Amino acid sequence: MIHWFCPYCWKEIQENDKICPYCKADVSFFTQLDYDDKLILALNNPITQNRMVAIEILGKRKTKKAVPKLCKMLFDKRDTYELIEIAKALQNIGTDEALECLKERKKIQDNIILERFLGQIIKI
Repeated sequence: MIHWFCPYCWKEIQENDKICPYCKADVSFFTQLDYDDKLILALNNPITQNRMVAIEILGKRKTKKAVPKLCKMLFDKRDTYELIEIAKALQNIGTDEALECLKERKKIQDNIILERFLGQIIKI
């Protein structure tokens, strides 16, 4: 049996639903989104491995419009490996906003592994 999920709120929906019964998003519109927008939505996926793939691809594609979401995620309580992947993506994107986000996150001393990683990739 195949399970279908709303790409906006990630709740289970029926295969033929055009509108998500939970968040009221137009699910049929999803197919019209560009690839980067779909990847940005995937950052909310409840499955860590799916988020990790989206983070990595956004970084490799240097998707500037992903910076606000990635920056917000960098300050959330998350798995250290995910935080490091987010930091790599922001570094790869390389905009002033992305680099400033990394510098601000480095000031927070709550994760020694992330702190060391940030210390290697950015200089304040």
